Amino acid sequence: MSEVILLLDDDPAALAFLNTVLTEAGFTCVQLSEPAQALVQVGTRQDIAVIVSDIRMPRLNGLQFVQQVNSLNLAWPAPAVLLLTGHPTVELAVGAFRLGACDFLTKPIRPRELIDVVTRTLQRVRAQRSAPGAPPADVQALIIQAEEVVGALRRINLPAGASHLPPQAVTAPAPPPGTTTVEAHWPRGRIGILDAIDGLRKLRRNYDSHQLDDVSWDLLLEMLRAHQTQQRLSVSALTISVANVSSTTSLRRLSELTTRGYIERIPDASDGRRDFVRLTGKALELLSDYLEHANSCLVDIQSDSRTARATPHR
Repeated sequence: MSEVILLLDDDPAALAFLNTVLTEAGFTCVQLSEPAQALVQVGTRQDIAVIVSDIRMPRLNGLQFVQQVNSLNLAWPAPAVLLLTGHPTVELAVGAFRLGACDFLTKPIRPRELIDVVTRTLQRVRAQRSAPGAPPADVQALIIQAEEVVGALRRINLPAGASHLPPQAVTAPAPPPGTTTVEAHWPRGRIGILDAIDGLRKLRRNYDSHQLDDVSWDLLLEMLRAHQTQQRLSVSALTISVANVSSTTSLRRLSELTTRGYIERIPDASDGRRDFVRLTGKALELLSDYLEHANSCLVDIQSDSRTARATPHR
């Protein structure tokens, strides 16, 4: 019996993206937009091995859906559930694992990441189904794993060298004489990060003649990632690749970029309903120049930061 991947999302563009990526990778998928329909399918189809579900859905959210899936009285092992979220938190991770989710992905999702996680999950499901008498996974161990993985979010703002310590164990050093309160609470590493963010933002002003807003820049950079890894991007995949931007807005920008000669759309010979996209020479020239200057900007900031750290306080 071949396994089926059930895709659940109330956003048609997101659903199309998931289906495109996974079917092209060789998986058999079923697409649904209603959690209630998905529960019916899970209760009647033994071939559903993995579910990829969005967390934010009307009427029944992803966590509630996981709980109901694992509450079904099935004559076969319940499918594994992967959750999609744009806002990962430690509490969300722990709650998801506690309810029985096996993993979750953060939006925007990279095609390679999606394929890898689904592949690993399907391998686990096959192993569990081939040994039905094996004891279930230790839920507490899964919770600890979730805390370790997503806990990296807590460590982002810790001073260098303190990433292995719990938050309460990190004690700020005494400020040097003459240092203001604000300076005392902002290590030089963080100032360097702020400089980098500000420098890259200002750098884009050098390209104002191209009249590109942040969404357009993000779309072009996402396409450059695909270009460098030799991955094909469909229109639907590209339009949901930018975080916190609606697919409608992304699609509008994509159309503008196509009209202005930055993007080409190539019809899929095997599916007349789908187009792929690629960067034009004009776009590649722009992005190469931007990245070259961005690299120089970051090198200069890093050099300044090292000099500042080596300079003793007076």
